[in-house]
Order: sequence, then structure tokens, then C-alpha cells
Amino acid sequence: MRLLGTTRSPYVRKVRVFAAETGFIDRIKLELHSVHLADFSPAVTAFNPLGRVPTLIADDGRVFKDSLVIGVYLATEAGRDDLWPADPDAQLKVMNTHAIATGLIDILILRLVELGKPAVRVWPEVLGATASKIHAVLDYFEANIGDLEAEGRTLGTLSVAVALDYLDFRFHDIDWRGPRKQLTQWHKAISAWPALRDQPFLDQAPAMAGKIR
Repeated sequence: MRLLGTTRSPYVRKVRVFAAETGFIDRIKLELHSVHLADFSPAVTAFNPLGRVPTLIADDGRVFKDSLVIGVYLATEAGRDDLWPADPDAQLKVMNTHAIATGLIDILILRLVELGKPAVRVWPEVLGATASKIHAVLDYFEANIGDLEAEGRTLGTLSVAVALDYLDFRFHDIDWRGPRKQLTQWHKAISAWPALRDQPFLDQAPAMAGKIR
């Protein structure tokens, strides 16, 4: 299988973690492609009309776009209904957790892009709004830590871990641990899991505004 993406993308890292957890990581070749808002990548668009990563090309030629779609495919192929439950209600819980985690990543990307602009073009309102939303999501996870613990390791909770790792990777100025002791302990525990531990973020090129996906 071929995975189009980068080692610094939180969306691609989710897939790398899913692949490691399902045992497919050694069967997937990561092909590095940097995509951003001000560029058009024919190499990526040839497989994904959105021009986005991650994009997974399976051995049978099928192409899967979006980290959750790829995760569901890998979990299904591996028979891992603990990662992606067959029960509709349990599945909805995983989807909801994944949606919040991915939404946090989206907000972090928006903030990163804004901070990468020349000072005269930075929109202070965006920085203020993204900061408020980031802390709101973190407070939500802290208040609902029991739900994360009860869910176990799923496509949803692994994505929460990746989102928190991305905070550490790109935003050293945000102290998210200090006021959130339970979330800190949960993150420390799940981060020791091999799939997360062995698939870290790697910055193989300088971070540029809009180039992180």
C-alpha cells in the first residue's frame, strides 16, 4: 500500500498510528508530499481530487481519502472491532470522539497558518478565537475524562492523543497540562502505547504557513 503524506501532518500521523495499531505499518510505503493552500499538487490530485493528504492507495487499487475513512478500512481489514466497533451506538461514540479530536487539529492548523503570516496581515481576532476554542476543547476532555477512559483505544481516542501531541509539537507556548491533571495523566498513559510511541511527528522540512496538513 502507498500512503501520500508527510511526517509532520497530524492527519497523516493518525493514519500512521492506525496502521501501526492494526499491524499494517510495514506494508505501507509513505510517499512524502507537502500540500498547502497556495499550491496545486498533480501527484496528489491524481489520486485525490481534493489534493489533500492523507491519501491511501490500497494494494487492489482502491483509493481512500481522509484519515477516518482510512482508519475504518485498516481496522476492518484487520478485524479490529475494538478500534471501530460493529455496534452502531458504540460506533457513534467513536465517531464523536474522533470528530472532536479532528476539530481540535483543524483549529490548531488554522492558528498555525495565521501565526505564519507577516505581522501586518495577522488577524488578532482569529488568534483570540482559536485560543478560546483550543482551551474549550481541552476543558471538555478534562471534564469527560471518564468517557475517554471507558472508550479504551479506538480510532477516536488515538486521534485525541495525536491532537494533544500536535499541541506539543507546534505550540510550546500553550500550557495545556497545568490546569488539566486528569487529561495529562491519560495522555501520558496512552502515549506509552507502541503505536503512538513508535510513530512520532518528524519535521523533515521547515514549517511554513499553510504547508502543514
